[in-house]
Amino acid sequence: MSHFNFFKVLEKDNKELIHSAFISYLLDNNKNFRKQFIHENIEDFDVSELEKSYSYKKTKIRIDIELRSKDRKHIIFIENKFKSFPTNKQLKNYNIVFNNKFDKSLKLKKILFCFDKSIIRFETDWEIFDYKDLLEFLQQDYKSEKINDENIFVKHYISFLGNYIETYKNLKSNCNHLFNSNLNKDEKFWVRLLNSQIAIEFEKKFNDQCFDFHINPGNTSIPLLNIIPKHWKDKIKEEVLIQLQGNNLKFYLHSNNKEAAEKLIRYCETKIWNKNIELKKLTKRKQNSCFIFKTKLTENLDNNFTYKELYELIINFYSKINEIITNYK
Repeated sequence: MSHFNFFKVLEKDNKELIHSAFISYLLDNNKNFRKQFIHENIEDFDVSELEKSYSYKKTKIRIDIELRSKDRKHIIFIENKFKSFPTNKQLKNYNIVFNNKFDKSLKLKKILFCFDKSIIRFETDWEIFDYKDLLEFLQQDYKSEKINDENIFVKHYISFLGNYIETYKNLKSNCNHLFNSNLNKDEKFWVRLLNSQIAIEFEKKFNDQCFDFHINPGNTSIPLLNIIPKHWKDKIKEEVLIQLQGNNLKFYLHSNNKEAAEKLIRYCETKIWNKNIELKKLTKRKQNSCFIFKTKLTENLDNNFTYKELYELIINFYSKINEIITNYK
């Protein structure tokens, strides 16, 4: 059991839809899950549905799980975030659509599943559970040694989910091995999750400022995080951002305006605060984007650095650049 696992063999263990389907199975087949875990006492529900889409004006959403009572008076919505953490903006967009799409007489119950509920520090009317909560419920509810297909299936799920939660706990004290260029599939999963965590904690810390976050955009071979402060563009008149990718932390310019890039690079020449920072060398080559300066995580942090140390480095990097841009002329 410790070596063979259905989900691992099929390489479905980190697929978000698999976890949504498993939660959906529990909703449909396990009364204890409905009554004791999500505290819903309605007896008669239709079969739950996955990936339901709704829209209101230009706001489009896709909810992972929907469960409706047969009398059509109750709806449970579940948003499942296994591979990332939700932003406050995302949940607010869901609320906008729900409030305008459904009659006020309906009882809507909104539930969020994520990897670590302690990360969600913004105020919300969603009920929040994490996968540790789910694991503890399953370990208690399926503790019987009775051998049948369902028990075997659920215990395989318990086994690999427990491994994921243990790995996540260990990453808090040592995550340096994730920030290099030779990552396997599992390591990329954890980098994407940590990128999402950095974004949500960053937004909370600087809640008086406005940011866009591009978390793992596209299919880059190395997951990346772009932190885009909107007030920087107001000052520079070009899109500038912080980019975390692999071992590199960069102050980045998204523009093909060569004059703007040269001006910013020259301005930053005398502003570098750390000997480990590399300033961009001016060239004649035309570029659509470039880094202004960058530094390597491993040149700023000790070996076996923690998530907290990584996060504090990014915060300090942002604060220094913010000071430079505030005085930019």
